[in-house]
Formats: sequence, structure tokens, C-alpha cells
Amino acid sequence: MGLHRIPRMTWLRSLLDSDMNRHFADKGPQAMDGGHANSPPAVERLDTGIAGFDRVLGGGLPRGYSLLVAGESGTGKTVLLNEFLYRGMTRLDEPGVLVTCEEPADAIRRHVAGFGWDYPALEAAGKLAIVDVSPSPHELVTVELNERYSLAPLLAIIEGEVQRLGARRVAIDNLTNLFVRYRSEAAVRELFHQLTAHLQALGVTSFISAERHDGRSALSEHHLEEFVAEGVVVLGQSPGELRTVRRLSITKLRGLNYQSGLVEFQIDAHGLEVFPRIPLKTGMAPEVLTGRVSSGIGKMDGLLHGGFPRGHVILLSGGTGSGKTVFGLQFVQAGLAAGEPAIVVSVEESHQQLLHEARNFGWDLAAAREQGRLAFIDVPFSGMRTDQILYQIVNKAGEIGAKRLVMDSISALISSGATQREVRLFLEQLVSFCKAEGITALLTYAISGAFGAAAGQLLGGTAITEARLSSIVDAIILLNYVEHADRVDKLMSVLKVRGSPHDPGIYRFEITGKGIEIGEKQQ
Repeated sequence: MGLHRIPRMTWLRSLLDSDMNRHFADKGPQAMDGGHANSPPAVERLDTGIAGFDRVLGGGLPRGYSLLVAGESGTGKTVLLNEFLYRGMTRLDEPGVLVTCEEPADAIRRHVAGFGWDYPALEAAGKLAIVDVSPSPHELVTVELNERYSLAPLLAIIEGEVQRLGARRVAIDNLTNLFVRYRSEAAVRELFHQLTAHLQALGVTSFISAERHDGRSALSEHHLEEFVAEGVVVLGQSPGELRTVRRLSITKLRGLNYQSGLVEFQIDAHGLEVFPRIPLKTGMAPEVLTGRVSSGIGKMDGLLHGGFPRGHVILLSGGTGSGKTVFGLQFVQAGLAAGEPAIVVSVEESHQQLLHEARNFGWDLAAAREQGRLAFIDVPFSGMRTDQILYQIVNKAGEIGAKRLVMDSISALISSGATQREVRLFLEQLVSFCKAEGITALLTYAISGAFGAAAGQLLGGTAITEARLSSIVDAIILLNYVEHADRVDKLMSVLKVRGSPHDPGIYRFEITGKGIEIGEKQQ
């Protein structure tokens, strides 16, 4: 089964034999100095296989690196390490070795089975080996280790399994369990140095986890994070309104660029997924896009002097029932007719409901979805984070080559728990992405109050959004109502189109069986 179970007392006693240090004698200076002697300048990046993580790493983890994964209990360290191994074995044909220092091997197998990962089958196929040095309930070790130390017995087993499988990946979970018995800082530093040097000498890429308590790693007390580990990623979590919010940050990746700051991730039934931020192009002028795209409403295109400028982000603001969703679906239908694939992000309604609504107007969006020209992203009203939405938009845009985007609605994000600051940052990143990819986007926003105008008025208050997002977008269209004695009329006005002429008049419009139709200008 590829399992080595080392009794805790047996290997701890073997650590006391300083003669075992001779195990490293034939490894050369590179094994003893951290693996940096005569390092080649070129860096080969390894695909970790963990969704989104490689983008945060700046393109993957360099082969041969040792990445220290630190975090408090329950933050996802074990899942990250095992997914690193599992994706390598199943997607990239890279066998792996798992060293478990805390949980027994059988417990690991049970836990990962919940993600659909069949470790026994991988062990039988020669893809995986498990080295179990977890504490045994029958072994009570009270000895205090002295300065005569060596990890040679454990390293010899790891090396044997690496050579037997042809392994390219090693994961060690939880290293703190091995080092907690050492009071000597020099002893711990030397042991960690031996471990990382040996792994690098074997040519494997390794993930090593360590516990953090009260914001500090047990290993950082000995300055191992700063001086020994080539890379450090810290996992954390905090309670949200409806779910736990998980975040990670890379605090070190020696000699390489990476995405700094807090990045959200989640653990679901399929494993771990990271949601990297979309980098903003600061200090650079946005790309100038030419051409116009049809709104799908003939008279609207006339008011816009030929349609929306390509790459613009349009904010469609209006009260409940004013036609924002229909406007968005008509915009999508026009794009599909023009050969422009589209994405619809729906926060308030499921894509099944939107497909049903579209059929009422004669728009067969379901066929476009089946053909891969239209993608839906259903955002649950509670629990979805803005980083996750951005990540999904970027991925879907890449998959279908999207040129149009509709999000219905921005206001629902705030209602579901996102702060105005988070929504503003979300929009800034989305605008940057759309302009870089030439995507024309229509974002809806529900203003408060069912009626924005009193009887006899054409328009009431013209506050576009409570979140002050108008300065971010390129164009603003306001939908509103006006009351008469025996009816309620819908009104529309183009308030802003950046860098483009437009008709600022107020027009009546109706929702007909063919979609939105704009009527006469109000006098």
C-alpha cells in the first residue's frame, strides 16, 4: 500500500544518534547549505494544480522549492498539502509522498475521500506513498531530546519512497509535531535545514505545514520562516455573517514576484480553490477601443449616436420593476446576434429563471448556452464574495471569448453582505479587466423607492447609487417612473456617456412582447 508506519519511540530514539549525520556525507555541499550552491539562473515553474493558486504564486511554484504553509488549526493546511499531491498525481502524472506527523494515515485516507480522492487506489497504482510518523495512542514519550540530533532515519525512508515511485512532490504535515520537543533553537534550525536541503537534493518540490498560534508560527520563533524556508504562505480564517471567510497571503517567495496581500479561498466538496485578485493597471493609460456595439434597442442606439462605445462599462440604475433585467437580456441577445459571446452574472435570479424570461420575448438563450456562446454565473444571494465572482468572470471570459457582460445586480451584492468598499474595489478591478479584454459590460443597480417621481413630475431624485459608483463607470442610464391620474409610465434618460455625444432627453418606454421599445421624447 506504500505505507511506512514508524513507531514514535523508535524514530525519536534514533534521532539521538549523532553518527547518523554521516547519512549526509555523500550528498555534497548542496545538501548541507540549503540547496543554493551552483543554482542555475533559470527557474522552471511547476503547476501546483490547485485552482487559482498558481496565479497568486506568479505562475506556479519553482521546481525544487520548499514552501512552508503556516496557519492555525482548521485553516486548511492539510487540505492544501493533499490537494497539491492529488492534483500532481492525477492531472500531471507526478507521483507524490505524504509524510503525516499528526493524523494517522487511515484518518487522512478517510478525510480526502470526502473530496472524491481515492488514496488506496493511488497507492496500489504506485502513485502515492504515505509515511506515517503520527503519535501512537500506545506510545507515551516524555524524553527531552538533546543536542545530538538527526532526521536521517526519516529522510532515508522519504528518499527511498521518492526513488521507488519516481516522485516529484513531497508534502509533510504537520512539522511542528516533530520539533515541539526541542528547546534548543539551534537544534530546530539545524533539523529544518537538514530537511529542506535533503528534499532539494532529491529534486522534489515540497509543501511543509506548521501550526500558528496567536498569529505566530511555532517555527517562526526560531526564525525558520525568515531564513530557511524559500517560500511562506499563511492561511487564516475569520467568521462572516453567514459563513467562514478564508484568506491566504504569501509573505515570502525567494527571488520571485508574486501577488501580495490577502487573497480569499474556499474549501468545498471538490477541494480547495483560490480566488486571486485581478491586478489593476496603475500608472498606465487604458487601451483606447474603437467601434460601437448595439444595445439591442434601435432607438437607444440612435440616442447613443450609434450604440455603446466598445469596452464601456454601463451602469443601468432604476427602481424595482423598471425593466433593468429585460434591458440586460436584450443587450445579451443583440450581442449573440452580432457574434459576440456573453456572460450573465445573476445575483437575484437563477439562470433557469432568466432563460424562461428570455423565451417570453422570443430569445433562445438556452441554445446559445449549449453552443458555448453564452455563460451564466449564478451568485447565491448570501455567501458569495466579490473575489470569487471576479475569478469566475475571468475564467468564463477566457473559456468562451466573451465580448459582453451583464451583471444583475450590483446593489444585490451590497444587500447580501458585501461592503460598499468591497463593491467599489470589485468594480475597479472589473472595469480594468473589461477594458483590457475589450468587453462591453452592463451593470444594473436598484435604487430605493418604488417611485422616483411624484404625480406631474418627469423625474424625481436622480441619485444613481448609494455606493457612489458613478465615477467608476463610463456610462449611466436612469430608468424611473412617473405617476399620472390613471397610470404609471416608465421613463428613461441617458445621463452620461464618457467621451461620446448622446441625447440627454427623457423618453417614455414600454416593455412589450418583443422587449423594450422606446417611445417619444417628453416635452
